[in-house]
Amino acid sequence: ACGVPHDIVLTGRFECDTERLSSDLQRICEHHIRFFGEPAPVDYYQFQVLVVGDGYGGLEHRSSTSLICSRDSLPKSGDIEMTDSYREFLGLCSHEYFHTWNVKRIKPAVFQPYRLQSEAYTELLWAFEGITSYYDDLALARCGLIEPKAYLELLSRTITRVFRGKGATRQSAAESSFNAWTKFYKQDENAANAIVSYYAKGSLIALCIDLKMREVSNGEKSLDDVMRVLWQNWKANESGVEDNDIQLIVRGLCSTDLSDFLEGLICQSEEMPLEELLSTVGVGFNRRAAAGQNDKGGKPVEGRLPEVTFGASLKEENGSLRILRVDEASSAQKAGLAAEDQIVAVNSISLTMEKFEQHLLRAKAGDSFVVHAFRRDELNRFEVRLLPAVANTVVLDIDADNEAKCQAWLQIS
Repeated sequence: ACGVPHDIVLTGRFECDTERLSSDLQRICEHHIRFFGEPAPVDYYQFQVLVVGDGYGGLEHRSSTSLICSRDSLPKSGDIEMTDSYREFLGLCSHEYFHTWNVKRIKPAVFQPYRLQSEAYTELLWAFEGITSYYDDLALARCGLIEPKAYLELLSRTITRVFRGKGATRQSAAESSFNAWTKFYKQDENAANAIVSYYAKGSLIALCIDLKMREVSNGEKSLDDVMRVLWQNWKANESGVEDNDIQLIVRGLCSTDLSDFLEGLICQSEEMPLEELLSTVGVGFNRRAAAGQNDKGGKPVEGRLPEVTFGASLKEENGSLRILRVDEASSAQKAGLAAEDQIVAVNSISLTMEKFEQHLLRAKAGDSFVVHAFRRDELNRFEVRLLPAVANTVVLDIDADNEAKCQAWLQIS
């Protein structure tokens, strides 16, 4: 990639079209190198991939990354389609490779030097993980591995994930970053109601900054320029990034004062102007109710949608439905149900997940269910009055009349 040798080491039992994988990763790596500017900051790079039955994750290093993926995520010989699982794996590789610049070199000042004997607190994780999360999938579109429609589907899912949690309105991105040690990495069943991921919300803040800069500069400046300034600053003296440095760079690049805009995004927990900003690049913003528990958003749904919501995340196991978490102020919470309750019957009938969702599809707001559930070893009876479904599932699409704006943003010629 741009003259630098890269190796991919796959460990485990798997089948893989290694030529396709190498070709696709080469495109991603060359995109990132050229994004920041040649030459690459490494003389050699290695993707270390542990292939397992079911797994996902990665950790960046200065000239390598350690990854875990499921064997179904790898491309098979003869396959030409971009499956969801392979797309996800490429996004993971893109994310960790972007960290070669943004985290392993450009980093918070409090990380210089690293003090590995204790926690290091910073309000900037929203930028270092969030901005990286913004560019990981965007790079797949920009280098032509996925179509714009597929990219918008991925972006829709991120927005949906943030919208569905109450934490986005309770905790700012700066607070989420600073409290990572005590909140994000010590989550309990109430986390979705109390905190927000600095990865997901941070990526949406990066999107907002990018689109706002493009809007006020008539397309002359963007978040791309911010990242390149950060990189040039690091190359000049390897200095760390202070809490307000990114805001200062944005202000320096734009003639319009965006101080209040940035303060609201980063330090407040107010709703982000996603719909308004996406419209400036020709992207339509649509909301609907979730079609079911496995509906992640991003795609239109044919047929009828539920008119009610139960308000709990469930897992089918051992002939019952175990509650993983309960949404605040939901039907389930108002009835007194809690995480780890085992639902064994609804209206005196045992149900699978599929039958339970069919039950919800037939229900109207105000209807009641009688739920029998075990809490530890005690059987309890709950009356659940169903509330109206919430339009917290997002589908983005390209406005045909403004397609050129979307292509300019995605840099598609």
